[in-house]
Amino acid sequence: MQDNRPDTRLRDALGFALVRTFRGVNRMHNRALRPLGLSAEQAHVLIVLWIEGPMKIGELQRTLALSSATLTGAVDRMERAGLVRRVPDPADRRAFRLEPVRIDARRRRAVEDTLEATEERCFSALNRAERRELMALLDKVAASLDDE
Repeated sequence: MQDNRPDTRLRDALGFALVRTFRGVNRMHNRALRPLGLSAEQAHVLIVLWIEGPMKIGELQRTLALSSATLTGAVDRMERAGLVRRVPDPADRRAFRLEPVRIDARRRRAVEDTLEATEERCFSALNRAERRELMALLDKVAASLDDE
């Protein structure tokens, strides 16, 4: 006897839903940042460096949860564009840290405002309490994955 019930494995898979959501958010960020000459990855690299300060590539990779290849490509393009530079790490002569190049305050504000506005659009279906709950749940899942 044939089972005529629809297969809901994709619809019910949290990982699949999260990947679809990530891709949608990333597409919106990329579209919004294109006029500023940046990709979403590049803007997030800059935001982290602006807020946290210079850091080793490995630290940046862990913070952004980017693959080595994705981050290396983004950093290489950003270095050629004069957005970041590699500087010797004062604590480890064999290592380098990545630091943002000083840019015009208006351009920095434009990047920050664009990311904030895009995030607002992406999550406008959620109220403030739902956003806090989603953040707490995502942090919990991310922390458990960090242990892996």
